[in-house]
Amino acid sequence: MTVTIDDQGRDSGAATVQRRAGRPSREEALAIEALILDGTIDAMRDARYATLSIDALAQDIGVTKQTIYRRFPSKDALIDAAIRRKMDQLHAFARDTASAAADPIESLRAFARHMFDMMRKPENVGLAIFIDHASLTDVAFARRRQQWHVMLMEPMKTAIATAQAQARLAPGDVEVMANMLFDLLAGPVNRMRYCVAPDTALAGMCEDRAFSARFDVFLRLYALPPDCCAAIK
Repeated sequence: MTVTIDDQGRDSGAATVQRRAGRPSREEALAIEALILDGTIDAMRDARYATLSIDALAQDIGVTKQTIYRRFPSKDALIDAAIRRKMDQLHAFARDTASAAADPIESLRAFARHMFDMMRKPENVGLAIFIDHASLTDVAFARRRQQWHVMLMEPMKTAIATAQAQARLAPGDVEVMANMLFDLLAGPVNRMRYCVAPDTALAGMCEDRAFSARFDVFLRLYALPPDCCAAIK
């Protein structure tokens, strides 16, 4: 099996499966699993929960239905694993960002920008619509959606808590602050979900200005003045 990985650690979509006798190696098994999970995310962007078919998914990916069911016993288990894979990638980005940035505000800014760009991608808008629709029609799915949102917010809450510990952000409820930042970032995305054109959703601003305007609002709410930071230290 040959799977092409891009520079963000994601499958590029270019994958070929070379059949051979015997059980797959661990590397091959992991590559097959990644292929299935990424294919599931792609299918969710273009489908509704009720119409998402394991048969069609297997055909699109190029594996057998039995290959999927050996790893994931149900459609719900498959969807949950696919979403958690995306969350793991997001958490890995957050850890890399935190270790690379000496300033906690810059670390938070880098992660927030990554989330802003990620949420605005049309394919991820489609994924959010799928999740919203499924949550309205399935109580168990709605509960899992709450768990996924907790996972989504965890890196942001950690970054905010780190900035508070270093006296760069005001003391306060970390979850409230993280929710405020998330709401600021999600505004254009919510407008796009109501079929507003991307440039209109950003109020005519480029991506850099649109993000900076929102992050600056967050800082005006919660950032400590430099003299206050020095006094606390």
